[in-house]
Amino acid sequence: MPVVLPDLIRNLFRKPSTLKYPYEKREPPEEFRGKPVVNRKECIGCKLCAMVCPSNVITMDSQNKPVIDLGGCIFCGECASACPRKAIVMSNEYELAVYKKSQAISK
Repeated sequence: MPVVLPDLIRNLFRKPSTLKYPYEKREPPEEFRGKPVVNRKECIGCKLCAMVCPSNVITMDSQNKPVIDLGGCIFCGECASACPRKAIVMSNEYELAVYKKSQAISK
C-alpha cells in the first residue's frame, strides 16, 4: 500500500512519540515496582521476606539482615508486602544493568 501524501505531510509535523533514552528518561508510574531497597536499621531479622520470595533470591547475612540477589529477582514485591516493619520498599529505580553478577547483590 503506497504512502498517501496527506498522511506523509501530517506525520512530518507531529511531535516524535519516542524518547531519546539516555538523555530523556520517563518517570515510572506510582505503582511501579523497581529495585527493592532494604532499610537495615528498621529490619528486625524475622526472615519473612526470605520465606515469601517466590524466586528464592533473598538470603540472610551474619547479622540476620536480608541480602537480595537482583540477578534473579522478579520484582514481584512480595518481600515488601510481607515485611512487618516496612524495612523493604520497592523503589522507582529501573536501570539495574551491571558488568559482573557480583555487583547485582543488594545489601
